[in-house]
Amino acid sequence: MKSLLFILLLSYPVFGCAQEGKLSFKNSNKPLTNISPAEKETINLYKNALPSVVTIFTSANVSTDNGLKSGGGLGSGVLVSSNCHILTAAHVVARSTEIMVKTQDGQMRSASILFSEPNADIALLKLDTPDTSLSHAKLGNSQGLAVGQNVYAIGSPYGMENSFSSGVVSALRSFDEIYDGTIKVGFIQTDAAINSGNSGGPLFNSQGEVVGIASSILTVSGGFQGIGMAVSIDTAKELLAFEERPWIGVNGLIIEKEEFERIFNLPLQGGMLIQSVAKGSPAEKAGLRPGYIKAEINGRDIILGGDIILSIEDHKTCHMDCFFETKPMFQGKTNLTIRYLRQGKEYSTTVDVSETRKNFLTFN
Repeated sequence: MKSLLFILLLSYPVFGCAQEGKLSFKNSNKPLTNISPAEKETINLYKNALPSVVTIFTSANVSTDNGLKSGGGLGSGVLVSSNCHILTAAHVVARSTEIMVKTQDGQMRSASILFSEPNADIALLKLDTPDTSLSHAKLGNSQGLAVGQNVYAIGSPYGMENSFSSGVVSALRSFDEIYDGTIKVGFIQTDAAINSGNSGGPLFNSQGEVVGIASSILTVSGGFQGIGMAVSIDTAKELLAFEERPWIGVNGLIIEKEEFERIFNLPLQGGMLIQSVAKGSPAEKAGLRPGYIKAEINGRDIILGGDIILSIEDHKTCHMDCFFETKPMFQGKTNLTIRYLRQGKEYSTTVDVSETRKNFLTFN
């Protein structure tokens, strides 16, 4: 990993309004000629899988040197239930204030985040107004994948919707990433072409089952160079079935006592400075606010102006070890009391996490 130059996350930024790709091609209904049996199978796989694939447009308030600016992004996703749940990559919807999903019937539909785990780059959305007429894909298993096996990706690279690419499983990797100390994060390396805008899109096996969610590429130029990465569907299923997660819906930075004293001139033991709040999340419903002032402190980018979480229940968020050590103490709780600082004043709010403790694999 250290020899690789960097990992490029595949959300496609579009400043101003999020615009869909201008190119549009309709599938021909003409009879197929000069097509081999193997090609017919691939064509049918694409036709059968396509109705479940969606394009995701996000809006966000982006912090710039000139203040907040309206921005947006583009990614892909896949419908995975008759109740209109959508799997995508966490970074596609990170910091979003609005999420619009374009389904294969051409309709734009609003959606909200149910669960997001940035460290594993997996998010689950749900259409705000479900439509049971929409097709959804079947989740496969990634445990039985073999190097050399055929896989297929569908997404919207650079806004070109419903693009189809094929390749093989190049490797199965983990990079020693662990979520919550129990779930190993697995990745599928593939040479199927994955570019900006493919993020969150499905990776199918030859049976038309989803075996991965496009996440990132290892690249030098910023474009596809034969190495694509997808989070394995087994990782996604383990995360979705993990009922004891106290997911709140904030992206934050833990700032310790010395930094508060030196940088902010505040006599605090430490806390979590909120960087963003997920749309429709428990944190947003409880009134917690994200930052809006872009800054660089000690060589790292940081967004100031947001609430500072001082404690969750009776447990202080004073440093990283303190925060993770207290997470098991939240098990079984459906309401968490959060104490926070806003503009120099201390407040408390109750965050209802009951909806995030579900086993989402029962969504059908």
